[in-house]
Amino acid sequence: MKLTKALAMVALLFMGMVNVASAQSDDHVVNVEIQAINEIAIAGDVSLSVSTATAGSDPTAATGGTTYSITTNDNGGTTRITASTSLDPASLGDGPGNDLALKVTATAPTGGTSAGTVTLGTTAANVVTAMDAVSQSGVALGYTLSATAETGQLTSTAITVTYTIVN
Repeated sequence: MKLTKALAMVALLFMGMVNVASAQSDDHVVNVEIQAINEIAIAGDVSLSVSTATAGSDPTAATGGTTYSITTNDNGGTTRITASTSLDPASLGDGPGNDLALKVTATAPTGGTSAGTVTLGTTAANVVTAMDAVSQSGVALGYTLSATAETGQLTSTAITVTYTIVN
C-alpha cells in the first residue's frame, strides 16, 4: 500500500512538471531574402578552322558548338543574354578584305526567344531576349566562322566571347 501511494505521488509530481514545462513558449522573427540571381556558364571552348574551298568560290565556313547553363530568378520577361568579343573578327586576316565573320546562334532556354544568327563584335549584341526566371542546362550555342578569299590567312587566334545576363 505504501508503495502504491509512493508511486502515485511520483506520478503526480511528473505530471505537474510536464504541464509546467509545456506551458512555456517564446518566439522570434526570421528575416528572409532572395536576392537577384543571374548565373551563366559555358561548357567549353570551341575551335573553328576555315580550311577548304571549292575552286572559284569563297572558302567553306567552319562550324562548331558548345552548350551553356543558365539560372536567373528575374520574372520580368525582359531579361536577355548579350554576347561580345574581345577583338573584332572583321579586323583580322592578312588580306585586303575585312570579310571575316564570327557568328553565333544561341538557342533560347525555356520561355526565352533566340535572336537567331548574330554576327559577333566588340559591341554587345542580344542573342537571347524575353526571358523569365529559368534554370536550365545543356542549351546549344552554335558558331560559324566565314571568310572570303580576300580575307587572306590567319594564324590561330584566340577570341574571347563574353556572355552577359542583362535585366
